[in-house]
Amino acid sequence: MENQALFRKAEEIAHLFRIYVINHYPKIETSIFLEFWPKLVVCRFDRMLVDAGFGGLGLGLADYLRIIRLLARGDSALALATHIHNVALKTVSEVVKESPGPLQQLVREPKLWALARSEAGRDYRYQFSTEITFNDSEWTLTGQKDFCTLAGLADYYLVFAQTCRESPSLSTIQLCVVDGKDPRLEVLKTNRMDAMVLSSTSSVCFHDYSLHADDLVGEPGDLLKVESPDTLTLGITAIQLGIVDEVLAQFTSKMRNLEPEKRDPERIRWLGEIDIALRGTELLLAESLHHRPGSHADAGLWLRRAKASSDLLVNKATEGAIRYLGREGILSENRFIYLRNNSLAGQVMPPSLSKCLSTLGGHWLDKSN
Repeated sequence: MENQALFRKAEEIAHLFRIYVINHYPKIETSIFLEFWPKLVVCRFDRMLVDAGFGGLGLGLADYLRIIRLLARGDSALALATHIHNVALKTVSEVVKESPGPLQQLVREPKLWALARSEAGRDYRYQFSTEITFNDSEWTLTGQKDFCTLAGLADYYLVFAQTCRESPSLSTIQLCVVDGKDPRLEVLKTNRMDAMVLSSTSSVCFHDYSLHADDLVGEPGDLLKVESPDTLTLGITAIQLGIVDEVLAQFTSKMRNLEPEKRDPERIRWLGEIDIALRGTELLLAESLHHRPGSHADAGLWLRRAKASSDLLVNKATEGAIRYLGREGILSENRFIYLRNNSLAGQVMPPSLSKCLSTLGGHWLDKSN
């Protein structure tokens, strides 16, 4: 299937996402993603990043992000769930591609994957409470992960855990696979992210989960082999852009239906401001794709610029649309309220807006001139 056909298919699925939310909001089920899952599998949107050797499309990042952005126009939470699955599957496939075994076969199966990586209040890169300990010839996983999308829905979880408590680093991270149906995995529904509810993002806890050798994805430090470690954040940035696309489409549609005298200059100027911010964010995202990790010293800064710009943009777009076209309450049928709530989740996902801005500001102070 040519990429243009993939883009059209993404638009069709986005339409189905949108119709579901419009017809059911605010009474929407967190498990609805499972109903859309077969449609994603048929289009091979379940394996957009993995290469042909694993039955995937092997899309480049630019085309992949375009599809994720299109899906986000339909519903950003469902787009996030799709993105998280693809990142998890891609990560596993890259680490195990040179090591034939059960995990290679698992990657080829149409299973749903979650990514258990981040923890609230910690450095999302390597500072984890989740640990793998080795005692009496047995590996045991313990700890808690927050912001785990597809919690309670996934067949498998790709878990990032530390093997060294004293001096944790990227080189001491061990990836492992956890069976989503195992009772030693607990989904903490009381700690659910209410924003972006359809992504089923909650905390998960591992209670002395016994790992077999086949559950370990590579060796400690093999995460460094992943070619595009920034794909997770790039996708979240694309999702924020998709939210803005939908805000603009809905806002301009409503504006056109207003009497000419109600199309006041302030609203039109606001649209112009959003246009400038949107194009600027797109350019920053393009620069992030150009400055790849491992090949450019400033790759991390460009990534944080793009993520922060998308967060600031989506906040300005959703809050402005609510201000100009009415606020009927947090549980109203106003679609802009729903879009605003979804955008808040992206703003706190790592690296959060606050951390991005702190890093970028600190960079200016650290520069010699």
